[in-house]
Amino acid sequence: MTATPSLVLRGGESVLRFAGGPVTLHRPDKEHHIPLAAISFVHAEGRSVAIVLTASGANEPTIYRVTDVSEDGALAFADAVTAALPEVPAPDGAALVTTRAPRAPEPRRAPGKGIAAAVAAVAAVLGVLLALNAPQGAYAPLFWLVPPVAAAGGFLACTRGGAARRRQRDG
Repeated sequence: MTATPSLVLRGGESVLRFAGGPVTLHRPDKEHHIPLAAISFVHAEGRSVAIVLTASGANEPTIYRVTDVSEDGALAFADAVTAALPEVPAPDGAALVTTRAPRAPEPRRAPGKGIAAAVAAVAAVLGVLLALNAPQGAYAPLFWLVPPVAAAGGFLACTRGGAARRRQRDG
């Protein structure tokens, strides 16, 4: 038994997903789950993919089209879905498609809160140590210099560090 690869095809604001089961089409306003039995064929032409559903005799078939995709990706997607289609499709594919509102995005954590807290804690400890161990007034200017430098370091760690983590995560 061979495993079906998970394919994701992005075009404009639409995303097609296929992992061996139903094809999922995410659009900004709707999310369509298209069972394989509902699909008559998948057609890749240039930078677009069309999923044509089965239809009973008098009805026009429903077509889901995604444009502005990679040509190679479109061909690979069409080939993978076509290879997974059942031998006997359903007579009315549109009746099998389920549509729902897209899931709300998960709330994002504020980037770098932990880093900022760690930098602030280290700065506070350094400031207290300097104040307790210095001869009277010797390190007073340094004591007042630590908080702004630590704040700048925390700010840079939160902003630039977050951007670096996102670049590394997204590849």
